[in-house]
Amino acid sequence: MVKKILSMTSSSQMLVAMFIGFGVGIFFGESVGWLSTIGNAVILLMQMTVLPYILVSLIGGIGKLQKSTATLIFSRAGVIMLLLWLLALAVIALMPLSFPFVESASFFSTSSIEPAAAIDYFKLYIPSNPFESMAAGYVPAMVVFSIAMGLALIGMEGEHKQQILTFMHTSSEIFSRITRGLIKILPIGIFAMSASAAGTMGVEEFASMQVYLISYFVLCLLLTFWVLPWIVASLTPITFHQALSISKASLVTAFATGNIFIVIPVIIEECKQIMREHDNLSEDGATLIEILVPIAFTFPNIGKLTVILFVFFAGWFNGTPVDLSAIPSLSISGLLSLFGSVYVAIPFMLDLVHLPSDLFQLFVMSGFITGKFNSIAAVMNLFVLTILTAALFQKCLKLSPPRLIKMGVGISASVVLTILVLRVGMGMFIHSPEITSGVIANMQVADKVPTKVKRQFPELGVTPRAPIANLDIIRTRGTLRVGYIPSNVPFSYYNNAGQLVGFDSAMASKLAEDLDVKIEFIPFKKDKLAESLKAGFFDIAMSGLAMDIEQMDKLSYAEPVLELNLAIATRDHMVNQFKDSESILEMENVTIAYVEHGDIIEEAQKKYPNLKFVKIAGYKNFFRQKQPKYDAVVISAQAGSAWTLFFPGYGIAIPPTTSRYPVAYAVAQNNQSLLNYVNNWQKLRKVDGHQERIYNYWMLGQGASEVKPRWSIIRDVLHWVD
Repeated sequence: MVKKILSMTSSSQMLVAMFIGFGVGIFFGESVGWLSTIGNAVILLMQMTVLPYILVSLIGGIGKLQKSTATLIFSRAGVIMLLLWLLALAVIALMPLSFPFVESASFFSTSSIEPAAAIDYFKLYIPSNPFESMAAGYVPAMVVFSIAMGLALIGMEGEHKQQILTFMHTSSEIFSRITRGLIKILPIGIFAMSASAAGTMGVEEFASMQVYLISYFVLCLLLTFWVLPWIVASLTPITFHQALSISKASLVTAFATGNIFIVIPVIIEECKQIMREHDNLSEDGATLIEILVPIAFTFPNIGKLTVILFVFFAGWFNGTPVDLSAIPSLSISGLLSLFGSVYVAIPFMLDLVHLPSDLFQLFVMSGFITGKFNSIAAVMNLFVLTILTAALFQKCLKLSPPRLIKMGVGISASVVLTILVLRVGMGMFIHSPEITSGVIANMQVADKVPTKVKRQFPELGVTPRAPIANLDIIRTRGTLRVGYIPSNVPFSYYNNAGQLVGFDSAMASKLAEDLDVKIEFIPFKKDKLAESLKAGFFDIAMSGLAMDIEQMDKLSYAEPVLELNLAIATRDHMVNQFKDSESILEMENVTIAYVEHGDIIEEAQKKYPNLKFVKIAGYKNFFRQKQPKYDAVVISAQAGSAWTLFFPGYGIAIPPTTSRYPVAYAVAQNNQSLLNYVNNWQKLRKVDGHQERIYNYWMLGQGASEVKPRWSIIRDVLHWVD
């Protein structure tokens, strides 16, 4: 069996390794998750020679051209290649419209408030220091430098040029030999990453991968068997049927082997044959074809460009779709980075649009399925580029306006129809994940003290007043009375069982436990907080209170318990508009609700006079509005994320000028003994980790839902492990 596998071609070995890896992952489950380490190591080894190979192959390949040949190729074939690239990039950018709508939300993540590192486009594209560009992995700058070196060599003569070209050719051969050697261990990496992914990836993630695979297959088939042949049929004497039939042998070979290099001679002969059939091939034209195909092979082809779709999928999969404004940068940078290996280009592009690097594993896992499809797109790209350039050279290229209009309308209509069919089809069979509101609505406080919760608001002048209770009175009474704001997710709210839960409810229970007393929760309205504390309705307010300067002379705040990040909650389709100051200033007839932060709102009104700000009583008035009165609400990122779990149609935007503000607990102004105790108690609970564990549970959702082991044969069928 092993000998049989070893005798296979490398592409067959990779496919076998992938399927064996899937089987191992499904059999052993999460216990093989550690294999991802081996997979990552193999991929990093594969990347080792890529940047040097780009350097020597481009310099050597361009440098050895004759000036006349280089002029011909870059002026004619270069323009055609560029137009084909633009067409492919446009179709790829449209394909994400076929992804089904998935309504989702997640707990707060610290990554959402981390400022995205600004992209230095000068360093990305201009190799002012080529060594720095190579060290930093700026692939586009490396390509620009290599092309410049190659073009400079064209005009040189003499022995020195030949020595440089010999060195470049020898170096290229060395790197190729290293790569061929590493390819022998690549099946091990594919096996390891496939086993790890199959063992740890949930069913929902596998279902989501269908979106990428289906859309990718359709994209490659659309370009190979419809768009590109139509271009040939519209602009040359060759018919649509002839374009497909003459390239059939190359397409089948490329699909079966996943190798484009081996079909280069076949493509050359096919192009010559079809041009001769139409009496449009001179001796110079045949020479052009022989030169053009190998040179065009070294440039990114449409098959390679199709992998950019994975970056769009990764954004959809991660719940942070690639912004429209980032598409041009992604397309240009992706094109230039694909002069090298996709194993360098994909991590580079994920980083460019600020997506998690670990999504790259999904690409590797699917790469040897998708590779067969992008191979046929690459072959058809080479075929079409060569035919169009030869037709232009032989002066038989047809560029009449009616033909161009018919081709443009036909291709556009077919792409739109394909996207619509995909969107409807995948929307019917691929559904949103389980609604996350069930998780946060069933979270509980681990009560270790007797708890009583009142729902009736005390009224000034009606509810009997009580003396302010210091620490001794609380202990003598045996009950700590805590004020809370209902529906103040995630600080204090009622769960599905009708229990009062939340971060501050849990902190209050811990405080009562440490005081060795019972606990009683009393609701209050924030605008009546100081009066309620002074009237003795409760001893301390613990409910996500933002420290308010206007209240400081009426009550006493303990030291801040948390620092929260100000954000905007709005409908999903409006989230990106609130991330940029210019787009905010362009908004019209937009109403922003707010509950607190009056001083910040005053500043915002001055900066954005086009917006209308309206104060509301509570956040539930925004999220549960029946009529669309308010377009967005000012809220903390932590609380906003929790609300979106209940209302997945909303999302969180961090404004361009991010603000932080403290939340703290409040006691009556003269209750110094309780204030001192709470301050010292907070310091202790921060140091010993209690506060962090409560924060992780209520804010980050760690441990909020039971994590069940991934289904596996060894556990769930054979019952060999627990």
